[in-house]
Amino acid sequence: MRLVQKIMEILAIVLWILVIGTFAVAIVKHQLWSMGPIITYNRPRNFLGWMIVGAIASTAVSAVLKLVQGK
Repeated sequence: MRLVQKIMEILAIVLWILVIGTFAVAIVKHQLWSMGPIITYNRPRNFLGWMIVGAIASTAVSAVLKLVQGK
C-alpha cells in the first residue's frame, strides 16, 4: 500500500510540473489563448486539459491513500 501511495505522489508531482511547464512555455511564446478551451461541457478537451485532470486525480488519490495508511 505504501508503494502505491509513493507512486501516486510521484505521478502527481510530475504531472503538476508538466502542467506548469506547459503554461510557462505557452505564456513565453504568446500562445496561451490558442490552447483553450481546456475544459468545456464538463469534459477535458485537449492534452493540457487531460494533464490537469490527471494531476488533480492523482493528487486526490495520493491524499486519500495517505489518510488510509495512517489508520
